[in-house]
Amino acid sequence: MQKLLFGFGLSLLAVAGMAHAQTEKQPFTITIKAETPQVKVGGQVVLDVVMTNTSDHEVGCDLYYYDSIDQNYQYHVLYEDGKPPARIVRKTPFNADPCVLQPGESRQSGGVISQIFDFRRPGKYTIQVSRKIWGDENRPGTGTNEENQDQPEVQSNTITVTVLPADSKPPEPGEAASQ
Repeated sequence: MQKLLFGFGLSLLAVAGMAHAQTEKQPFTITIKAETPQVKVGGQVVLDVVMTNTSDHEVGCDLYYYDSIDQNYQYHVLYEDGKPPARIVRKTPFNADPCVLQPGESRQSGGVISQIFDFRRPGKYTIQVSRKIWGDENRPGTGTNEENQDQPEVQSNTITVTVLPADSKPPEPGEAASQ
């Protein structure tokens, strides 16, 4: 009976620990929007990404622009059929910009997401962005835990961008799809 109670107690502790980890406040939020929610085939899809420090301590917000977009974010793009569009491989120069957000501060980044994903197919694309939460001891490049990619991440809101056929009439002001 003691073994049964001990096992039950351990199970409760494990469940409580998981629940605490899932409800723990994230140190920052990410909000995204498309500069233009409707574009014609061949047009640029530009994504604005705003990272806001919601913690009571400094948060790293380093920028690493490569292929015209901040590569410190993971970009999740799906076509309306549920499949991701093809990735585009380019070799463009990069630009790194160190950044630290104080509590309550925000920084905008993002870039031209159509530089890394193929948006040439007319239809609706859903986009979401995420960024890993790196503590000081786990930050990439510190050499202490570089191989550990299993860090928790913060996810943004999800938006929809509509790619119109090249011969379509541009939307009238106020007709743009809401996000």
